Amino acid sequence: MTDSLMRTSLLDLFHTLGVDARGILLGGGYGLYLKQLHLEKKRVSTLIGAHLWPSPRATEDLDLMLSPELVANAHSMAALRDALDNLKYQVVDGSEYLQFKRSVSPTHTVKIDLLTAQLDVLKVTPGIRADSRRARPAATNRPQLHAHPADGALMLTDRPLMIELTGTLSTGKTYAAQVAIPHPFSYLLMKLTAYRDRRHDADKDLGRHHALDVFRIVAMLTETEFEHSLANLRHHKADAQVQSCAALVSSDFSGSTKPGILAMRSHPLWRNDQQLEVFLETLTRMIS
Repeated sequence: MTDSLMRTSLLDLFHTLGVDARGILLGGGYGLYLKQLHLEKKRVSTLIGAHLWPSPRATEDLDLMLSPELVANAHSMAALRDALDNLKYQVVDGSEYLQFKRSVSPTHTVKIDLLTAQLDVLKVTPGIRADSRRARPAATNRPQLHAHPADGALMLTDRPLMIELTGTLSTGKTYAAQVAIPHPFSYLLMKLTAYRDRRHDADKDLGRHHALDVFRIVAMLTETEFEHSLANLRHHKADAQVQSCAALVSSDFSGSTKPGILAMRSHPLWRNDQQLEVFLETLTRMIS
C-alpha cells in the first residue's frame, strides 16, 4: 500500500469528523511510519541515529486508538460511526463494529481497526461497558460501534506526539490535520504484546514485523521520552501486562540469540547490528 492512499484515507476520516476527531490516536505500523518520517524531517536527536533505523514501512491498516473518554461518550462514538458510513466503509464480517474496510483503488483496500485502552483501565472508567473483546458506551442510545481493549495500552493519552499531517483528500483538496501518536511507553507495551501473541504463528512475517517495530520504537526514543518511560515503568511495575512484557523481554529480547532478536534481525528491512547492544540495554531498562 502506498503512503498516499493511506494518508488520504486517514485525512478523509479526520476531515469528516472535524472536532469529533479529538480523542483518537494513531497506533500500529502506520503510526510508527508517520512518526519516523516526522523525526527524520525534523532531524530530532534520538537514542539511535536515523541512518540505522529500518526503512519506513507503510501498511494497509489504520489502527485507531480511542481514548476511554471517547468510548464512554455515545455522541462521539455516533459521530465516528456516521463518518465511517459517510465514507462508505463496510463492517468486516466476524469483527462486527470493531473493524471496517473500504476499497481505495482497484487493487487496494484500507482496513480500520478500532482499539482502546486495556481492560482494567476501561473497567474503572465511568460510562463504559467492556469485556475482553469489546468496549462501548453504557448509554442505551449507543451506536453500533465498539473498540477492542488492547493489552499494554496503559496511559494511552499521556504525552502523545502531535504530528501535522498534510495530504490530499479523496476530493482532490489539500488538507492538514493534527494526528496524535501514542507515547513510546504505551507503544512499546502494545507492540511487545502483539509480538507475544504472534510469535508462534505459521506466518512468521507477523512476528518479524512486530519484533522489528519493537526495535523501531526504542531506536526513535528521545532522551525526554526515555526518562518519561522509566517513570511510567516505576509507577506501573505491578501491572500484570507490564510484568508479562518484562518476562517476554527476558525470554525473547535479552540477548543477540534470543527468539525476538533473531526474528528482528531476519526481517528484510533490518540494517545491521551496530546499535544492537544499545537497543538491548535500553529495552531492558524500559521494561524490566
